[in-house]
Amino acid sequence: MNVNIVKWIMAAVSGIAASFWGVYGPVFVCVLCAIVLDVVTGLIKAKVTRVPITSERGTKGFWSKMALMAGLAFGIFLDAFIPIMLSVISIELPFNLPIGTVVGCYIVLNECISIFENINESAPTALPKWIKKLLEGGKNAINDGDKEAKDAD
Repeated sequence: MNVNIVKWIMAAVSGIAASFWGVYGPVFVCVLCAIVLDVVTGLIKAKVTRVPITSERGTKGFWSKMALMAGLAFGIFLDAFIPIMLSVISIELPFNLPIGTVVGCYIVLNECISIFENINESAPTALPKWIKKLLEGGKNAINDGDKEAKDAD
């Protein structure tokens, strides 16, 4: 498939999602793509490593992915809820709280690490090892985001 066609498709899907969900459209599309890629690479890994695919594992995986989507929805909900409640009690923050975007980025990074592990188990020489370290560094940076706030106190 031509790379330009893929770019056009992704741009169209992201644009449509953004028109419906505003700033969260691209976040939602990226999370959804990462989840789908994780499932596909997991199925490939199961086939290559000859691990049986059972309905119990499939059900557990499905509900795990639904929990990720619920987490993203909760983050987006908090982005709307917190400013409304703060305005009710007359408190104004000098910054925005992009909780939904941060949660979405965290989910994508976790899924990317899982995708890398799936590919690495299926074809160990397909990807360089530094990619996993880079992804884990991003995940740790999000996890340690509150460290800077504690250091400032």
